[in-house]
Amino acid sequence: MAKSAKKVRVGFIGCGGIANFHFAHYDNNKIPDAQITAVCDLLDDRVQKAATRFGATPYKDYKEMLSKEKLDAVYVCVEPCAHKGMELMAIEKGCHLFVEKPVALCMDYAREVEKGLKAKKLINGAGFQDRYLDFVPMMKNWVAQQKVGFFNAYWVGGMPGVWWWRRRDTSGGQAVEQTIHTFDMCRLLFGEVVAVQAFGRRGIITDVENYDTEDASAVNLKFENGIIGTVYSGCFVRGGGGKNGIDCFTMNGRMEYTERAGVVITEPTRTINAKTGNDYGQEEDNVFIEAILSNDQSIILSPYSEAVKNLEVTLAANESMDNGGKVVVLKDTPACGCCCDSKKKATSKKCKK
Repeated sequence: MAKSAKKVRVGFIGCGGIANFHFAHYDNNKIPDAQITAVCDLLDDRVQKAATRFGATPYKDYKEMLSKEKLDAVYVCVEPCAHKGMELMAIEKGCHLFVEKPVALCMDYAREVEKGLKAKKLINGAGFQDRYLDFVPMMKNWVAQQKVGFFNAYWVGGMPGVWWWRRRDTSGGQAVEQTIHTFDMCRLLFGEVVAVQAFGRRGIITDVENYDTEDASAVNLKFENGIIGTVYSGCFVRGGGGKNGIDCFTMNGRMEYTERAGVVITEPTRTINAKTGNDYGQEEDNVFIEAILSNDQSIILSPYSEAVKNLEVTLAANESMDNGGKVVVLKDTPACGCCCDSKKKATSKKCKK
């Protein structure tokens, strides 16, 4: 990264688990051209710890932080249901923006943010760090040369312990909040999705309070180029036996991608085996700062616009699950993940859109 005379001043909204993932990449001057100068969180112990860690100014209210601080860039690292204006205010202040996934639970809001970033020509990124895995270009190149029949993809494991994850109205459900990483990799490898059909099942987990989302789901995808595949989600596993990744079947071989670990490609006369050799999370944050310094959005592999497309696919999966497996064409994706119909009209008085 080129040396800069002036450090990029970075602020964080949210200081929880995913923020700490990014904090580790700023520790010990790992990104010498940037400095975390302000942090915000509703929980006092979290924000004070982050402030001490970086010598930053702590805030409880993001509006106060954005009003008082002169920030060049802002990270939004809050739970899915909490995206309520912070991105738009950061854009209004002219801050470059990095938003953790899922970037919203409402398509209207996500598209409003996307439009604002484009209008102000602000550098932007979203938290799909798997795109920075060092073997992804090889994997993409291999798939591009194949006649793909279909794929099966998985995010099957246990339930995260944070309170908001277990409810559909606060997390969006597993497909939206967690398996969205897998949907993103499928889009990266196979192209754009044109139709979605999904089924969910409940009743496996019966001993968790305030839990109302799917225990498991299967989401069928049809892509523009004719490729088909199914993405499975499951949060019911409690002792091993989970699986994260993509199995792709082609005319001349098979690809087995293990989430964030490596890939094995089997062909008639050879086997290609690649394991992760880089700190892809560090690279994600390095590139964000480099893009700001060079004013070059093109070097960011996971821009906000890609996060919006991922959200569209996963909200369509929720709509299909909630309507008995109805096929959803993406142009009919609901405005919100919980209370709007496919014509983007509110069906609940609680819907703010």
